[in-house]
Amino acid sequence: MALQSVGTNGWEARPLQSKASLSVATGTLTATQVLDLAVKAAAAVDDPSGWLRTGERGSSKVSFAVRDMTRDGTEPVLFFDAEVDRAVGRVTVRTLITSYVTRSSGVSALLPVSKRKVAGFSTYRAFMDGYAKLLKEADPAASVSFSGT
Repeated sequence: MALQSVGTNGWEARPLQSKASLSVATGTLTATQVLDLAVKAAAAVDDPSGWLRTGERGSSKVSFAVRDMTRDGTEPVLFFDAEVDRAVGRVTVRTLITSYVTRSSGVSALLPVSKRKVAGFSTYRAFMDGYAKLLKEADPAASVSFSGT
């Protein structure tokens, strides 16, 4: 049985990994460019334990889905977005996990929810690393930070 994010109540009850995000502020790149780089980073992810697919794209957001190849079944186990916010002279983008499944077999079923591992997280982490690299290459002055990882 897998615990999904919709079944957890409150921020504290979520696994620490589910709070992981990448935040970027740039004065050089446009919103379209940072979303294009997110799609490019997703296409470049090479993680043997999972695959990453690009979903819907709007003017300020692109959605992604991760399938954990170490699990039975073909359904994605983690969904996240890259969301853009425009301010005067600056564009910020943040990745945000919107839905996830935790590992709950064996010993992990005995762990409190906050300590469980999020399925497909290694693929998400590979995306964040690749995305940060692409953003820094496109704008060396960009401020890139990670949280919750």
